[in-house]
Amino acid sequence: MTDINIENVALYEDRFKGRKLIIPVFVPHMGCPHDCCFCNQRKISGQSVAPTYESVIKLIESYSGIVENYGSVEVAFYGGSFTAIPWHEQEPLLKAARNACEKFGFNPDFRVSTRPDYIDLLALERLKLYGIRTIELGVQSMCDNVLKLSGRGHLAEDTVKAAGLIKEHGFSLGIQTMPGLPGATYKDEITTALRVIELKPDIVRIYPTIVIRGTDLEKMYFSKEYEAMSLETAVEICSELIPMYENAGIRVIRVGLQSSDNISTDGEVVAGPYHPAFGEMVKSRIAFKFIMKILGNMKSSGIRLHNAEFMGKTVHFSLYEDNIDITVPAKMLSQFIGQKKINIKNIKEKFSGAVVKIKSV
Repeated sequence: MTDINIENVALYEDRFKGRKLIIPVFVPHMGCPHDCCFCNQRKISGQSVAPTYESVIKLIESYSGIVENYGSVEVAFYGGSFTAIPWHEQEPLLKAARNACEKFGFNPDFRVSTRPDYIDLLALERLKLYGIRTIELGVQSMCDNVLKLSGRGHLAEDTVKAAGLIKEHGFSLGIQTMPGLPGATYKDEITTALRVIELKPDIVRIYPTIVIRGTDLEKMYFSKEYEAMSLETAVEICSELIPMYENAGIRVIRVGLQSSDNISTDGEVVAGPYHPAFGEMVKSRIAFKFIMKILGNMKSSGIRLHNAEFMGKTVHFSLYEDNIDITVPAKMLSQFIGQKKINIKNIKEKFSGAVVKIKSV
């Protein structure tokens, strides 16, 4: 049995308060009773070997020297459907994580990912026994026709029931969705977001569908049964979904798959909206829409100077004849300018002949 490969793993997640160290334990395809058309966890996670009690201990030990640099620590079981793993295989992994953290002086949170149709009272009691705090559900869509075409093996109602049980028993609820699945329309993506909001999760991840080698979706793509979502469309849809969640008080903690040796256009991605800076592209599109709304209102009402709030920060606008000046907090400058100054270019197209300057305070 080989050790867990932790190279190319994202160790950081943005938090409103401090930085959290994520110790990822990948359980590629363990416990999952289905082969969803889009899934090849061995490719996505970069490993094909299941973790063991010993490998989990060794993995956590490898982080012991840097824990003190972080405000908090979380051990997260990613990849497979954790609660679908037979208990005699599931329990040693939970024991290993708990015992290793105690041995090396960690006081972490614990997280697992699973399917909605493998949540019941017994599963929750077992997870609570081992200190699991967060349960993330791979929901993917809240539209039954999309779930059926994707081979998910469960319906939206299963998600509703699972989410209710998770919150009722005191766990933090996370939900993962996948825009661009077979048969999904723009209306379906909005419907999914609205139904997810009704479930009141604490966090959401949005992973636009990409075609990975060795999946049924690859076959569907090459046989013309499936048309992959374009990068432009994915950015646009996500720029609509994120404000919906944030306005409902739900944090979106990830948008798009992270870059790794396997997940790249030169690796295992066949088609679809993969880009190593996808999240930044979406943030930039959200900023552009905000800019156009404010400038449009200023122009129609004849206002030359205006201050507007964006994500809790003040943005200063000046619109005078052919000059547009926008002043933003320094941390937001790249988001407002966009990759290769795309936002400045698009503003100039909307306001022909305008001189556009976006600068930081």
